[in-house]
Amino acid sequence: MGLGAIDNFGAVANRVNWSLTAVAIFIVGLRLVCRATFSRGTFGRLGLDDLITFICLVILILSCVFASIGINYGLGQHEDTLDARNLKEAVKWNVIINAVLIWSFSLPKFAIVAILKRILDYGTKTTILFWGLALTSQACFLATSVWWFAQCTPVAYQWDKSIEGTCASTDVLTKLAFATSAFSAFLDLFFALYPVPFIMRLNMPLRNRIAVCFAFGLSALACAVSVYKLAVFESVFDMMAKDRTYSVPYLDIFGVAEGALLIIGASLPTLGPLFRVIKCKVTTYASNHSASHPSGDRSQNNPGAHSNSWLHKRGHHTFDDEENVSTTGMHSSVDDIPLVSTARPVARYREDPFKDGMSIDKPEGY
Repeated sequence: MGLGAIDNFGAVANRVNWSLTAVAIFIVGLRLVCRATFSRGTFGRLGLDDLITFICLVILILSCVFASIGINYGLGQHEDTLDARNLKEAVKWNVIINAVLIWSFSLPKFAIVAILKRILDYGTKTTILFWGLALTSQACFLATSVWWFAQCTPVAYQWDKSIEGTCASTDVLTKLAFATSAFSAFLDLFFALYPVPFIMRLNMPLRNRIAVCFAFGLSALACAVSVYKLAVFESVFDMMAKDRTYSVPYLDIFGVAEGALLIIGASLPTLGPLFRVIKCKVTTYASNHSASHPSGDRSQNNPGAHSNSWLHKRGHHTFDDEENVSTTGMHSSVDDIPLVSTARPVARYREDPFKDGMSIDKPEGY
């Protein structure tokens, strides 16, 4: 759906923005429940990455609230269809929305870095690299956010032309926003691809490693959204120079989409305990259902039944037993953090089905 296809982009933006935000709220809610419920401690295993993700979600929600307020005043409609009061309020809320919205897809970079730390337990050099890139991007976003207000003197001159004032050329904002968004797209792709080789070496079943890589791959999808946004940047800003209200929600959709995808991608790898519980419940229900509806002596109809029973008695494992065992022989999951192999003495793991899925007996001196 391109610009000019409909008369009111505001209604479309509201539906898309709140739908994406609702999915992000649901996933983050599951994340916090998993960390608080399935882990040891007063607050489970809630950490810095959870706090950062929650803050990012709050900013995403605020962005949608501000966008809805602006749309109510006329954002998404053509400027010449609005009365003077609504036009003034719409342009004012446009400034507020853009100054806040960019943080919804910039701060999730920190959430990605923090969850990668819990998964990969990377060293000092990688920490400096990751946080250096994330902080550099935040500096760019801060400059863009401040410029949205500072481009006119006084600030109110942006939406109230009845007062005296001056504004800088819109080329400054266009180039600054383009450069910032391009760097953001690069970081989205970087954080999607860089961890893959390391994740594939984790002490986890192959399917779990692939699932984690897929979750972080949502950052690549966020990158695709950002690249498309860059492609339409010039045309949108050219239109905004002539019609200050119509094309605003069009760009807002891409900002919300990028932020929501990054938040979801940073949260999916933490849902391992929930998936295990659901799988256990389904398996138990299926077993009980089969036991309550016997269909004769299955051992007679299934020659392999006695063989499977004998394998269990002999201590062998079937394929179902092995799906939760890593290539190193240790039970593991998406949420067992850190999972990287180290040169330290190997810890002995014992299962605790009511907590994290495992606990660790560390050797003396560890």
